[in-house]
Amino acid sequence: MRSSLTNLLLGLLWVGIAAAQETAVPLDSLGKLYVIDQGLERKLGLFDDYPGFVEARLYQAADSSYALEIIQEVESQQVRRRLPRTPEDVQSLRVRVTRAVLLRSPQAIYDQRGRGAFLVNSALLAAGFYGWAVPVAADEQDGARAVGGYFFLTAAGVLIPYFTTEQTDISRSQAMMDFYGGSRGIAHGIALYYLTDPQTDSERAPYGWAVIGSVTERLAFGQWARHVKMTEGHAAVIGVGGDAGTALSAILASGHDLWNEDFQSAAGGLVLGGSIAGIVIGDQLAKAGDYSRGDAYVLRGLTWLGAGVPAALGDVVDASGKDVSSMATLGGLAALGVGHRLLRNIEFTSSQGLTVLMVEIAVATMATAVVVTSEEDNSAPYSVAAALGGTAGFALGFSNAQRSSRELPRHSQVEFDFNPMAWWTQHGSSGDARHDHQMRQAVGITYRF
Repeated sequence: MRSSLTNLLLGLLWVGIAAAQETAVPLDSLGKLYVIDQGLERKLGLFDDYPGFVEARLYQAADSSYALEIIQEVESQQVRRRLPRTPEDVQSLRVRVTRAVLLRSPQAIYDQRGRGAFLVNSALLAAGFYGWAVPVAADEQDGARAVGGYFFLTAAGVLIPYFTTEQTDISRSQAMMDFYGGSRGIAHGIALYYLTDPQTDSERAPYGWAVIGSVTERLAFGQWARHVKMTEGHAAVIGVGGDAGTALSAILASGHDLWNEDFQSAAGGLVLGGSIAGIVIGDQLAKAGDYSRGDAYVLRGLTWLGAGVPAALGDVVDASGKDVSSMATLGGLAALGVGHRLLRNIEFTSSQGLTVLMVEIAVATMATAVVVTSEEDNSAPYSVAAALGGTAGFALGFSNAQRSSRELPRHSQVEFDFNPMAWWTQHGSSGDARHDHQMRQAVGITYRF
């Protein structure tokens, strides 16, 4: 009997708690605005009756009742007011909020965190490519008209995106995919031109195809990112995969001597197919892992190493161009898989991932510069120096960044430790064998189950 009474009381208590729970609901009719802060209120002027206004939110209880919560600052203290509202009151409030927002601050209800980058990317593409590529493709012979066309297209390339995105969502991932499509679409358009196997050589046609490819892919990739609500990490990994596919397939075509009049259609098809395959691989990797934008930088650096190290080995043994290009392609693809496995346990910030990539490039450049001073006639020392320097730079940057990275709860973890001082300094015995071993250890890999 006592147990039943206890269960009844606990049940009533649980029902009371559940009934007391409230859910934040939108303040506008479009379902996008959940809070009105001081900055937005200055534009809207909806809560002038509340001096010291800080913010307003709307909540709905389990019994479908509403409460408008307003926080004010009164005598240097924040005071919270909860005002009960009926469904009719809420409907009227939402109509007023929506009208005020659309009239005075339409950007408040849209995610425009990527709009700035989107407009900058549009300006770069317009000024750096569209402005001069279109007159060249059109075979404009008049210099004044060509210059005028350049300035007109550059301006249009900024103003059209500016006015068409004033009242729409532009996320950072959408801006990233827009620029990826706009920039890489140039190469894809040229590859498509060669795939069509043109019978006559034209100096102008590739530019026209490049412009078409760029504009088409900007629209397609931007809508893709919007439709699937792509994260920044997802977009960045797609870029890594697509770039790897384009570069490796172009290297493979070059190694197999396809860039000539007899096989240019095969070369174009290979590059286009490799690009598509790379994009698909990048998309699948991103879906299978929890990637950040920093992780994508690390994956890009590892992919470079995967292609560069086998190519350097092939250069050392004086392998044929076909063999070297095949080795580089297989190495790059393998590096994507290794990188995906390596990054399962950690998450890098954008600055950490970019640092790893920059350190890799810097050490590879420094190692190559050392060989340049020796004035070697053979290419092997240069490629080996770049490969070894890049590997050392990646290990150094990765090891340092990993110490401050976020560790993800996974079943396995791989750690790289790199201590270049072990090669350059001498350490006496301290009497502690473990300490002496750590001081002399240059490279270490730890795999925890």
